[in-house]
Amino acid sequence: MTDHENAEALTAGNSDLTIEQVLTALQNSAALPVEQRLQYAQQLLTHALKTRDPAASALAANLMDEDPAVDAHLEALLNHAIEDQPDAVYAFVRTHLVEKCDECWVGRLQTAATVALQVAISDADTETTANWLTLIGREPANYELGEVLHNGILAARERAHESPELARVLIVLAARRDTAILDMLLEDELFLNALPDNMGRVLRTYDGDPLVLLQNRGVELFMVGMARAARDCASTMFSPAAVASIWELFATGKPVGTLPPRYQAEAIVHTWLERGIKCLSADALETLSILILTSRRDELFLQLVHQENGAKIILPRLIYILERSHRTINDALNLIGRIVTAGDMTSQEAADTYVLMLDGLEWQKESLPLVQQLARTLQKQVDVTVRQDIFWRMLDMGSELKDELVTKIARKRLTESLQQQEDDAELVEDLRRLVVDLEWSEAARADLTEWWRAFVRQLPASRLGRLDKLLEGKRVLEEERSALQTVGAVRRMMGGRAISEFAEAVDAAYSVLGALSEAFEANSKRATNFDPQIARAELNAQANLLSPQERQVLANNLRELAQIIATMGDNRTRANLMRRGEELDRELMKGEELPHSAVDAMKWLAGYWGGTQADDGAEQS
Repeated sequence: MTDHENAEALTAGNSDLTIEQVLTALQNSAALPVEQRLQYAQQLLTHALKTRDPAASALAANLMDEDPAVDAHLEALLNHAIEDQPDAVYAFVRTHLVEKCDECWVGRLQTAATVALQVAISDADTETTANWLTLIGREPANYELGEVLHNGILAARERAHESPELARVLIVLAARRDTAILDMLLEDELFLNALPDNMGRVLRTYDGDPLVLLQNRGVELFMVGMARAARDCASTMFSPAAVASIWELFATGKPVGTLPPRYQAEAIVHTWLERGIKCLSADALETLSILILTSRRDELFLQLVHQENGAKIILPRLIYILERSHRTINDALNLIGRIVTAGDMTSQEAADTYVLMLDGLEWQKESLPLVQQLARTLQKQVDVTVRQDIFWRMLDMGSELKDELVTKIARKRLTESLQQQEDDAELVEDLRRLVVDLEWSEAARADLTEWWRAFVRQLPASRLGRLDKLLEGKRVLEEERSALQTVGAVRRMMGGRAISEFAEAVDAAYSVLGALSEAFEANSKRATNFDPQIARAELNAQANLLSPQERQVLANNLRELAQIIATMGDNRTRANLMRRGEELDRELMKGEELPHSAVDAMKWLAGYWGGTQADDGAEQS
């Protein structure tokens, strides 16, 4: 009798015993004669395949493991039964593998799976084929069914052209368990066209919902769809939520299943860093930027910004991005500095960004590092500017927190704008505010004074007069008013003359006054008596040298000159400064005492031009 005929005889089951009796008898199978043991074992297996009774299946499998003779006979039965009931054979073998996974039973499972798939693909409906492929695809790796699954997918591919459900099963299995065949399916146009609903739109036309695919079909197929969309620059696929899902996978650093590198999150992120500006929406880019900075992957953010038009699209949202990524002010400053250094942001854009950040932080004290960086930017880049109110805010914070740099830069920029101020009342009010805010800093106050001195020297006499009236009574601006009045006084003294002309006039005045003093001032050695007749005779001798009009002018000038001399003598110095003349003169000449009258001014000027005053470095050209 051939093996096949023997298997048929065994399958017929000639025993009159019930299955319960067989189970009882086989509990002590070693005591049974060989032929009887084989007959009972065949009846037991037949029952197990028919009913899938767990107890019967377990006992039959154990008999096969324990008795080579039983194993050989029952394997022949299994090989015969697999043609008609492969699913029953597969279930029998699969159940025993849970208890004992060895090479023999793995081989039996592979055989059962192969036959079952062949039958399903050739003769069964597509649903049965899909179910078998799904079942095999879910088996543990140690069952070694990969090749069986691979061949099954290949064999079923053509049928999938007409079956969306089978196509769905094949692509999911390929993504999860057989990536070697994945690209073959994706390149099959008929296969792609057969993919159903949302899955087809995601993988074929990039107009589906990838998050639904992720939820319903798993992360592997989701990543396949996302990688293909990234490759083809399909921006509509990358919603902020989809970007977040991919970044989460990227951040773990772990690959997804057995997918090739081109379908992994790292490859997608790398594509974004190369051309994401062209392939992602503004919202998606914003989300990606927030995720990158939250993860403290600043280098990746810089790569993103460095793309063509990257700065143009991302930087207007930088404040929001930094806020959402919970980065510190110092982190933000460092990041912006690196962007500027890379040439992706101008100094003006950086300054505007600092201002936006400060406005968002409401200029709290904790934002001082940001204000300092803004001040440094304004200091280095004279062409950079911000709103006028920002300089006042900088000044207020610099004064409150006693920060010399911030105060200095704010003062400098504010005085530059004050020079262009045409409204004198506003100019005086701004000057007052500056003086009050700078009182804490001797250096800053001195800088303001020097600026004011230079400023008022450029003003016409008419404006000096208007400003003098506006400064009247403002005690906090007394020093500024003194500078303004001194400019006017010096100009009046010079009378529009050059210094050489003024020197000649002084020389002439000195000669005339000296001659008058020598002629008519009494002293201890001689008394001066005046004879008007003789005086008139002397003067009349040259009367013809002057016209009547010239004589009248001379008369008026002498009268006024006498009055000026008298007044100057009366106002020689302040009453509270009256002390020994030599001491006061010396202090005036050295510049240690300020002049309070014309006589004092002459002495002070004498010391200045005579070189007795120390140069305090405050002269203005």
